Amino acid sequence: MTQEVTLQNTNEQQLIAQGLLMLIVPPSLEEMLVDELLQSAVSGFTSSKVNGHSTVHGDAEIDLSIVEQVTGRQQRVQFMMHASVADLKNLVLTLKARFKAKDIHYILLPILDC
Repeated sequence: MTQEVTLQNTNEQQLIAQGLLMLIVPPSLEEMLVDELLQSAVSGFTSSKVNGHSTVHGDAEIDLSIVEQVTGRQQRVQFMMHASVADLKNLVLTLKARFKAKDIHYILLPILDC
């Protein structure tokens, strides 16, 4: 019976579309985003320090410091989280509303298997 319940739970989970959301933000937004994510429907996330290599984000040009211009990179923080696509889409909408004019780049990918 335990095996039947496990199979049923696995089948139910496969019916719910899963996704991976990556957020890439300036270090100045790290703590605010941590607070926001801890209060969201997402059950957990990872964060790491990364470097960005661009002078353009969408339609806006990014202001680079002298050091960033010389080194060709900007410090960023990347967040990754796995949840249902619906929860991740709702989270993106919430973040867009809360952090309107901020430099937040996001990528939402479907997960085929995990």
